Amino acid sequence: MILRLAGSTSTRKMKPPAIPFAVALVLSLRSGAAIEPKAGTARISDGFSPQAVLGTVKKAADWQLAQPLRHPPDDWTYGALYTGIMALSDIADDVKYHDAMVEMGARQEWKLRPRAYHADDQCVAQTYLDLYLQHRDPAMLGPIQERFDTILAHPKSDDLHFVTDGSGVRWSWCDALFMAPPAWVRLYNATGDRRCLDFMDREWHAASELLYDREEHLYFRDSRYLNQHEANGRKVFWSRGNGWVLAGLARVLQNLPPEYPDRKFFELQFRQMAAKTASLQQTDGLWRSSLLDPASYPLQETSGSGFDTFALAWGVNRGILDRAAFEPVVRKAWKALVRCVTPEGKLEHVQPIGADPKEFDPAYSDAYGVGAFLLAGSEVYRLALSEAPAAAYGAFLAQRKDDFAWENDRIAFRVYGPALERTGEISSGIDVWVKRTRRPVIEKWYYLGDYHEDHGEGLDMYKVGPSRGCGGTGIWRGGRLHVANNFLTWHILECGPERVVFELTYAPYDAAGVTVRETKRISLETGSNLNRIECLLDWDGGPEELPVVVGIVKREGGALQFGKDNSWMAYWEPEQAPNGTIGCGVVMTSPATPMQLKDQAFLQTEVKRGLPFVYYAGAGWTRSGDYPDRNSWINYVSAFKAR
Repeated sequence: MILRLAGSTSTRKMKPPAIPFAVALVLSLRSGAAIEPKAGTARISDGFSPQAVLGTVKKAADWQLAQPLRHPPDDWTYGALYTGIMALSDIADDVKYHDAMVEMGARQEWKLRPRAYHADDQCVAQTYLDLYLQHRDPAMLGPIQERFDTILAHPKSDDLHFVTDGSGVRWSWCDALFMAPPAWVRLYNATGDRRCLDFMDREWHAASELLYDREEHLYFRDSRYLNQHEANGRKVFWSRGNGWVLAGLARVLQNLPPEYPDRKFFELQFRQMAAKTASLQQTDGLWRSSLLDPASYPLQETSGSGFDTFALAWGVNRGILDRAAFEPVVRKAWKALVRCVTPEGKLEHVQPIGADPKEFDPAYSDAYGVGAFLLAGSEVYRLALSEAPAAAYGAFLAQRKDDFAWENDRIAFRVYGPALERTGEISSGIDVWVKRTRRPVIEKWYYLGDYHEDHGEGLDMYKVGPSRGCGGTGIWRGGRLHVANNFLTWHILECGPERVVFELTYAPYDAAGVTVRETKRISLETGSNLNRIECLLDWDGGPEELPVVVGIVKREGGALQFGKDNSWMAYWEPEQAPNGTIGCGVVMTSPATPMQLKDQAFLQTEVKRGLPFVYYAGAGWTRSGDYPDRNSWINYVSAFKAR
């Protein structure tokens, strides 16, 4: 059976699709030419532009998703594939990859495989939880939470020395560190239950104590290999096994809260393994099945190499690894990986399921290898965006209490999500991050966490609080402002390079007796300081139109100006020495009336039930080099309206 991927486009309304239960997610073993393209068939592009990388990744994903079933669809082999498809769905210009994962999860009823404690059977939970963090559908969370709560209530203390392949009640083999720990961190993101992090931390430490070689900075696959040696006398370190761990570290760190006490442990191990891994790259760009005895296993191998490439690129993109040292390694590896993809999109040179270095058929492919390739491609895409002359980008940042942030080559913004709301900090206003670099920064700033000071690229100096910030909306009814809480769900529809497009939905809220449902579609193009915001409001009963306001927060000492026809407003904030001044602007596309409160300025318009209205909102900064003073900002906003 085949997984049918609908030809969706980025204009599709965000919602979980109807589930065709006749559809199955499956893969196959298929032989073919190892690397050389067939006559008359174009080779896959190994270019480093964002467009080339995305095209290659989509080609590989489409081939894999069209193949017949080989393993159970919730098996670890597929679990690894799904992590790559989810990573692709965050950067693709097509929602079919996201929809494929929703179909898969619904078919499995969001349940895990039966071995309660086995890490392999927890791998698919990573995808279920990533989808839950998008959609907040309790069905996606319930079975995982029940299973993991049982583990927390009845933890195992078995010895980690490997006995049989079925003895994995604890993380006694290195592959387990990819399969389970990222799921535990994501369950914390979903629930705020600190026990999930502490369990993951404790069990990782136990595995590390036994299997991590502190001299080689590599992991033994399991205890059976502690005293084994290769033909050249070196220790046995399996490429894919260490790829599992390095990728697992990246996926743990990606969602681990910055304030978690033991994060430094994971960062140190990641840096150590990354440096060692980079030093073992072969001249063709890949890694061999045996990391320390490549001559005995000369075949190219793409699954371990894919996980390594993903992790190294992830580290560069977050600023945890030095770009100058590691980007050449990533570039070389990516070109080599792409050479192992046939013109049809089949990734070859994947070592079959195993536990140590082996010879194998070079034409072999399997789901986990493709998952590694898709993960690698998603991070190489981000790396390529940073090399582009101008790029737009957006991301959900679970590690910072569910922020959604987006940017282009001029400016950056963020809005707040459900985890922050659980702390009592409620705001649906739009926050501003100012930039004086044309490169994407939000992934790095979030990971490093030091974005309240300008280190040469910009900073977060804008204060939104519970206000509308820089272009948030509300309903003015009954003599007061009614606003949504933090966004509830999110979905990326397009993620660069020319624009970022995404949707946010909000929980229903009361506006003086009318229950309002709100969805925003936000797009930001390169070269623009203003977002295009399409806001859809719907409600039951009440009037056919509601008065809606778009707002900007005011500060003491700032300067506000409305356009002559009240179709725009520009606000010049007071200077924040030594960091300069921010200007905010709103441009309406429908007739509007100005109004002000003590701390906020608004443009008000009438909105019909169930019909979207469009406006533009954004910001500029004196130190960006684009808007040195108030007049230049006002001129930009007024000219934007005149377009």
